[in-house]
Amino acid sequence: MLFLSLLLLPILALAAPSADATTVCQYLHDNYPEYTAWDPLGPYALESIDNANIYSEIWTEYWNSVNANNRATCAFFPATAQQVSAAVIQLNKYSSVPFALKSGGHNFNAGFSNTDGGVVISFNQNLASTVRTAHGTAYDVGPGARWGDVYSITQQTNQVVVGGRLGNIGVGGYTLGGGLSYYSAQYGLASDNVQNFEVVLANGIITNANSTSNNDLFWALRGGGNRFVIVTKFTLKGYPAGDNGQIWGGTRLYNSDDRQKIFTALAKFIENYPDPKAAVIPTFTFTDPEACVFADFDTIDSIANDTATKTYPDLTSEDLGGKIQGISAAARVNTFPKMATDKMTDLFEAHWDIFSKQTKNDSSKNIDLQLMTFTPQPLLVQIAKASQANGGNILDLNPDYGDRIWVENDLVWVNPICDSSCPGYLKDSADMVKDYQTKNFQGERPTHYESGDVDFVSNNPLFMNDAAYYQDVYASYGSTNQARLQRIAKAYDPNGFMNRQGGWTLN
Repeated sequence: MLFLSLLLLPILALAAPSADATTVCQYLHDNYPEYTAWDPLGPYALESIDNANIYSEIWTEYWNSVNANNRATCAFFPATAQQVSAAVIQLNKYSSVPFALKSGGHNFNAGFSNTDGGVVISFNQNLASTVRTAHGTAYDVGPGARWGDVYSITQQTNQVVVGGRLGNIGVGGYTLGGGLSYYSAQYGLASDNVQNFEVVLANGIITNANSTSNNDLFWALRGGGNRFVIVTKFTLKGYPAGDNGQIWGGTRLYNSDDRQKIFTALAKFIENYPDPKAAVIPTFTFTDPEACVFADFDTIDSIANDTATKTYPDLTSEDLGGKIQGISAAARVNTFPKMATDKMTDLFEAHWDIFSKQTKNDSSKNIDLQLMTFTPQPLLVQIAKASQANGGNILDLNPDYGDRIWVENDLVWVNPICDSSCPGYLKDSADMVKDYQTKNFQGERPTHYESGDVDFVSNNPLFMNDAAYYQDVYASYGSTNQARLQRIAKAYDPNGFMNRQGGWTLN
């Protein structure tokens, strides 16, 4: 009997779906049975038994497995904007029903792309195509596509779009959050390279947002996240992919004893930035391989090195393309000014020391700490200039503000006992680094700085794609941009429909 009772516990623990959520899901199943799946553990499971595996795929495929603690009443995986519109219209009739939008499921924050007891709308199953436009200079891409699949299409004509650095990342959330790319120094952020957004408004109307139609919404979607409309298609600019489809790059691993050399090389690389085609995310680099570009890194002995000439799809598929499942994770971003080399290496070394101590102390053992990392990501003047050349975005990337660095801080664990405490532990660790920077380098001007409020521009904007749920991303865009975003959200979504999903608070 003990064995039987244990088997029944997960089912008995499930809360019954609300009447309104059941009504919405029943509508979707009645009208779109091929694209709807009830929760396989819920009371209506048998009605969509053939789609149970799709529900399970949607439920489990997240970078942060904590999301699996939530179970939507049903999953809807539409194939057209019209079907998305029908779901929106139905959801508007029942204001108590939460919903979630899922592209690739890579946002670390639990509940941002899933929901407990509502409707999860997943784009990866049927709105994930990549089609070259008739004129051949752009690509229509579904929000559920993964960047590796996008690049496999663009590579066929030796082209590339500005997108994710790991092939398994989804297009939708990445692009709406800004999207930092290996091509950003040449062309800006991913969001800067969207020519058109096909969208479903909060009232269910299907329309487009671009530089001439709904241009205020067009601006808001360039880094504004999921607070305005539902995007059902991105039209992305295409660019030449290296030399006849070939680029140079790969992964190098270095001994930790050489970290000071790496810190110094990275600081010099950012300040002097030898080639707009070059990119380095600490040790992961690619460009057309000119001898001088990575000279400071080449002088450091690596313990593993696969840098070589290859295609962009091959480059972004390294390290499994970022396909990670079965672990729990938290992220937090800090923005720092890029300072003089000696001060920058000082800050990096302090970051190293703090994280090293945090992983070894007694409290970390008690919460089953598995892996803690930090990843400096250059936010260069060149990126700001390229962004402005492509129309700009809501992040207020002004070249006059100088060079900044986005540092992604990550914590990964396995034991569920850490689910409640680990995100806070990462916050404390990242706050220690921020406090060190404030104490020792407050008021320090970024390299290539010309104007702006030094204290503000040195520590902002935050990078939405790496930000924690408790960080005020919209405020980091500046009060003027934040107020404008609030006005746009009110104009396009007067009843707050989009606020029924997870995400950062705008209003």
